[in-house]
Amino acid sequence: MLSLSPARVGAATTLHWLGLSDGNTITSAKKVIAAFEAKNPDVKIAFDAYPFRQLFETIEVRMKAQDADLDLIQVDVPLVASYSTRGYLAPLDEYFTPDELEHTWVAASRQAGTYQGKLLAAPLNNSTQFMYVNLGLFQDAGVTPPSCLTAGQTVTPDMVASLAEKDRWTWEQVVDAAKKLTKTGPSGQVWGFEFDQVSRLYQLQALGESLGGPLVGDHGLKATGYFDSDSWKKAAKWYWSLFNESKVSPKGVPPAETANLFADNNVAIFVGGEWNILLFKKSGVKFGIAPHPYFAGGKPVTGTGSWHLGINKASKNKEVAGKFVHFISADDEGSRLWFEGQGQLPATQKLLTAIDQSPQYATFPECAYLLGVYEARHTAVPRPQTPGYLQLEDIFASTYEDIRNGTDPNEALPAGARRADRFLGQFRK
Repeated sequence: MLSLSPARVGAATTLHWLGLSDGNTITSAKKVIAAFEAKNPDVKIAFDAYPFRQLFETIEVRMKAQDADLDLIQVDVPLVASYSTRGYLAPLDEYFTPDELEHTWVAASRQAGTYQGKLLAAPLNNSTQFMYVNLGLFQDAGVTPPSCLTAGQTVTPDMVASLAEKDRWTWEQVVDAAKKLTKTGPSGQVWGFEFDQVSRLYQLQALGESLGGPLVGDHGLKATGYFDSDSWKKAAKWYWSLFNESKVSPKGVPPAETANLFADNNVAIFVGGEWNILLFKKSGVKFGIAPHPYFAGGKPVTGTGSWHLGINKASKNKEVAGKFVHFISADDEGSRLWFEGQGQLPATQKLLTAIDQSPQYATFPECAYLLGVYEARHTAVPRPQTPGYLQLEDIFASTYEDIRNGTDPNEALPAGARRADRFLGQFRK
């Protein structure tokens, strides 16, 4: 555990914040805490930071114990419904005006932090998905790449909007190109296509949603008829074909290794998060960035969601904690300081507009932020709101691993839906 303790002892109120220990989060936390404390000298904030998995374990232990000494928790947003159902989170609506609740954040971020009509976690970050194109491999294969953002361009928001609305590839086009790009060359096997978080819900939700199929229904408590709907069967059949029919994607590669395949010139088309840009830039691979694909006849959908901030329902300092949540998530200064330390796509409309208007984001690869802004406002869909999210995520991953390895989706999806329903049944009243 890393602890950023109060600078002075004896302050009227000390808030204890449980969060993530990665470098960007520590940097952001220091900046925001310093600014908040300067404006509120009677409040000090102690930030206790843990690695990713240990953070979740610590949250569970302390929240189950109703630890009143804990005030703020950094919430991975798909867990909002689960934390709410178990009484971990206090509603936040009273700390924001109705106008702020409606207009501060992009709709997908606000919806993701809301459960049963109440805001339970305020957005800190957002995320998006792009289609990365290895321009060198396209050229070598004589295949025309999609229209995309590339080095040497000066880009405007209008240009990005036109790219997203008029030149977005379909999944059918992706496979058609991937077949031509898949080959064994002098440097080894080149695969036409790969997903970043292959088989994971965050990555693949866009497939069924593009065809109009939600993953669960009945307030997140029913999977049968959704998880295995016609829309998801069509999407899963397409996914199965990548590995077993057209064979344009590799089997057996874990999510931790997929981005390196693209960086090493072994994958021609890669769909993944904005966090990959730095790796690809450092690798020297010649790449472009295009909008996330969709199914012909369907609608463009992109994955989204990231960290939010919530208040422990057992906290003795809810009013002061609410003031800090407002500062970091909705105040112009607090949200800006957090974004500057993170570098991750923000969730507030003001910061997204600032990105659109800043010359800093007019050239490659920073111009990808402009595409991220467009997707956040037009195509982003939050992950399913269900009190059994972690179990649903595990069932989804194992089901799609089976499909990747050759299991017929018409068998795998109903079996996965039944497994999910058995678990979700415990939340039905």
